[in-house]
Amino acid sequence: MTPSESSRQQFPRGFTIIGTGRLGSSLALRLHSKGYHVRSLYNRTLESCVRMASLTGTDIHGTFPARPEDLGDVVFLCLPDDQIGAFVNKMGPVKDGPAWVHTSGATPAEVLLPLSPSGTGIAAMHPVQTFTIKNRDTAFNQCFVTLQGDPELCGKLKKMVEAIGARPLLVDSRQKTAIHLAAVYVCNYMAPLFSASQNLLRNNGMEVRARDIFGPMVRQAMEGLLSHPPAEVLTGPVVRGDTGTIDRHLEVLADSPDLLPLYRMLGKATLELARTLETRDQSNDDEMLKRFSDTE
Repeated sequence: MTPSESSRQQFPRGFTIIGTGRLGSSLALRLHSKGYHVRSLYNRTLESCVRMASLTGTDIHGTFPARPEDLGDVVFLCLPDDQIGAFVNKMGPVKDGPAWVHTSGATPAEVLLPLSPSGTGIAAMHPVQTFTIKNRDTAFNQCFVTLQGDPELCGKLKKMVEAIGARPLLVDSRQKTAIHLAAVYVCNYMAPLFSASQNLLRNNGMEVRARDIFGPMVRQAMEGLLSHPPAEVLTGPVVRGDTGTIDRHLEVLADSPDLLPLYRMLGKATLELARTLETRDQSNDDEMLKRFSDTE
């Protein structure tokens, strides 16, 4: 018996997924493709639920579970953070019910305690990944998935995560939130940086799109960051100690004062990182720090 077959036997009634948005749909498709039984699907609006049911051969679907027997061995709550509590309160404890697992990144498993006051059979399973319509068939490939909660349940989920091609990572509640926060830094904060870049171009009379002009450079920088420590891929005026260029930047930013605090904050952070390079000339660091600290 293969590990995948063994894992599937641990869930003879299959799985229920509540919330067929991007993550819920990706999870349903991946489970189905790996031979797991998707017993039931639910979503506040039926359209995506019905579509996903047809793709996974799921007969039971609707807007909310009507009968306990319609639920699988594990119910995945693929819901936004602010909807988990409302669902838990509406559902209430289910006698001899399934295990309950939510997929939120920052919320601990303990939010599910009303469903199982003893703490058994509850967990949080968060894929460290961005899910889109385009990547829903491949998003789980080698992505890390954090598991937190009931140790016995997490052990079973660990085998399932491996079977669907992802990489399980057992964490406590604080580590879980720290991973989510770290992901925000490297993923979510890229969007406002691109927005600031676009605004700077527009404020200086250019209609070219930031993603077009800087796309090749960003891809190259990302390749470097994925294969080297951050300090080793630093480029630009800070790592060179080029105060003249920084002064010219500040002159341009005088016409975009809303972007100035972000420039100075990131400049300080870059300088701190650059200072970890042993062979770098640090003679201009104090002058650069003055420019990044100026509040006038």
